[in-house]
Formats: sequence, structure tokens, C-alpha cells
Amino acid sequence: MNLFMKRFLGRTSLLFSAFLAIGYFLYFYLFPQLYVPFSIVALIFIYFLTNLIHYFLLKIADKSINKFNALYMSLNFGKMFIYLIFAVSFVFLHREDAKIFLVNFLVFYIAFSILEIFEITRVVKSKS
Repeated sequence: MNLFMKRFLGRTSLLFSAFLAIGYFLYFYLFPQLYVPFSIVALIFIYFLTNLIHYFLLKIADKSINKFNALYMSLNFGKMFIYLIFAVSFVFLHREDAKIFLVNFLVFYIAFSILEIFEITRVVKSKS
């Protein structure tokens, strides 16, 4: 495992832990009526899929930086499609919790995406 992946795993793990702590405080102390147990599954899903996709992106960047842009876009499109299927499936199965779940999911998605973009930009700059 290279340095870029170790750093990314550390940062995503820190973000994951921060969301767990914030969620625990918000949903068990401030707003217990808004707690949706499946949100933790969404956080775990996003955490693992983001790390998996980042791993593949780093492998691509190591092999050929010229092919990187096209493959980056393809992998991110696939990831967004998987996220969409995941979120829509939950909404259809649990309509009563859909709004809170989607807000949580969107916050998780945006935070992990911003982190991934910053990290992959560093990788591309160092490889160029």
C-alpha cells in the first residue's frame, strides 16, 4: 500500500469517526425522534466504496496518468450510479424515514467526495 492510500485511509477513517461521534450526539441526545438506524449502514457503505474506488484510482494513476481522466470519470459515474441505486432502494423500502435518511446520505456523500477530490488532485499533481 502506497503513501497516498495510507494517508487517504487515515483521513477517511477520521471523517468516518467524526460522523459517528456527531451522529451519536445528535441522534441520542438532541434529536432522538429523528434517529434512522439505517443511516449507519449508509455511512459504512460510503466509507468502503470511497476507499475501494480511491484504491483503483491510485492504481490507474501509477500505471498511466494519460488514461487517468477517462477512467476517473468512468469510475465516479459508476460510483454515483451505485449510490443512487442504494439510496433509491432505501427510499422505496422505508418511505417513512426517507427524508432524514436522504439528508444524512447527502451529507456523507458530499463530505467523502470533497475529501476524495482533494486527495486525488494531490496525486495527479505529484504524478505530472
